[in-house]
Amino acid sequence: MSALDAFDDIIVGAGSSGIPLATRLSADPSRRVALIEAGPDYLTSAETPDDLLDGNEMSLIDHDWRFTANLLPVRKTRYFQAKVTGGASAVGNTIAIRGIPDDFETWAAAGNPEWAWPKVLPHFLALENDLDFGGEFHGHDGPVPIRRWRPEDLTRAQQAFYEGCLTAGFPRTDDHNHPASTGVGPTPSNRRDTRTRVSTAMAYLPQARARDNFTIMADTVVSRVLLDDGVVRGVEVVTGSTTQQLRARRVILAAGAVSSPAILLRSGIGPQDELRRLGIDVRLDLPGVGAGLSDQARSGVFMVPKPGAENFGQSVGQIVMRTAGTGTKRENDVYYAMVNHFNLAVQFPHLRAAAQAERVFVVLVVDREPSSRGRVRLASTDPREAPRIDLNFLSTERDYQSLVDGLRVGWQLAQEPTIRDLAERVVLLDDSIIDSDDKVRDYVTATVEPAYNPIGTARMGPADDPMSVVDQRCAVHGIDGLHVADASVMPTMVRANINLSVIMIGERVAELLRAS
Repeated sequence: MSALDAFDDIIVGAGSSGIPLATRLSADPSRRVALIEAGPDYLTSAETPDDLLDGNEMSLIDHDWRFTANLLPVRKTRYFQAKVTGGASAVGNTIAIRGIPDDFETWAAAGNPEWAWPKVLPHFLALENDLDFGGEFHGHDGPVPIRRWRPEDLTRAQQAFYEGCLTAGFPRTDDHNHPASTGVGPTPSNRRDTRTRVSTAMAYLPQARARDNFTIMADTVVSRVLLDDGVVRGVEVVTGSTTQQLRARRVILAAGAVSSPAILLRSGIGPQDELRRLGIDVRLDLPGVGAGLSDQARSGVFMVPKPGAENFGQSVGQIVMRTAGTGTKRENDVYYAMVNHFNLAVQFPHLRAAAQAERVFVVLVVDREPSSRGRVRLASTDPREAPRIDLNFLSTERDYQSLVDGLRVGWQLAQEPTIRDLAERVVLLDDSIIDSDDKVRDYVTATVEPAYNPIGTARMGPADDPMSVVDQRCAVHGIDGLHVADASVMPTMVRANINLSVIMIGERVAELLRAS
């Protein structure tokens, strides 16, 4: 590609953050923008496979990287990461809950004032078309529809869970996206109706595809960023058996908290000892690349449904509860949900033998603010080989105790008669286990799984923080023209599913970069 053909911006990863970022930047007709995606790109809803359209079931098979993670020292797990335009927003459970204001004030206090709550709220408003609520905390002109479940939509299990939480004394909330919200209420979802998932690809790309200055390259893997004396020159990509170089003035990695640090490492940016071990020339020693991996841990009360109570075809979740942990007392740091069905061949597969069933329904318990930290490393310099993912779950006493406390609450909620009437039996759990500190800890160890909300592997922070990777404008420290704009940059976890906050990151970074 000649200099005349070079792009102004190459965005790597057409996911939850990359698509809004590319769409907003390419709105300037003088700016040439390329969006590169390792997975397929479906141009219309008619061409989109049903697993991506069906918001009532997560898509974890056909559009996945097929990564494996070391969950605990003694246990591995499948680690689902989307490989398709739309990213996690195209395959996930459509839960569209924002982080709470204190999450972003924590980011600001860590040296990132551009990410304080008053700075990010306008971008949450810009991305959404809230179909239920108005006022100062809700947008109506954005591309992503936000719809909550109506009473007539609820399955028997969801209604029972809702009533059980209220009976237990938890407050009702009709709007989980109000900044002061806590308690139990209908889940906000990125969908317009009761079935169809609306990904960032479906929401943003129709307005951008026809632009002459915008190029989408699908089924294309980025091997590395091209650098020249600390200045970005473009990227090296692999399409099938062909390797080529694309030139750009600026490169923005938006490939997610697993793949973005992997690209940085293959480019020679990261801990120098690790790079040298793999024979990679060290372009910049940044020890924070790949470090700080955090994901939310989950367990729950698993029940085998009676015949006729399986809820097949229904949404996996319609009601959620957010509350402070029994021991932590941190606002909304524990999340409870009635999950209508888990396919044990895909999720929680280690429970399949004990359940003696293919599917279960669950009172799910999620620790939203874990303190354990893991790492992403390269297993090879080959971009088609999966990185090594070490989650390092339950490595702190705080994380153990949070799930133990949460399970005890979940067990009480699961005793709601209308819930238990749907269950043929409970898997592995009874009063004797719940009442024993040692046994319930063993149960947590045996059942814990990730919630697939990874963050923090290219953390945002000031240059004098030795473990930060990008500054508050998401520019990589020490490299001119290289940015990261996805969950990798989150310095701490948000107390929610991360997807809506990741879309916001794309919107926010677009604003920060439009002037340059």
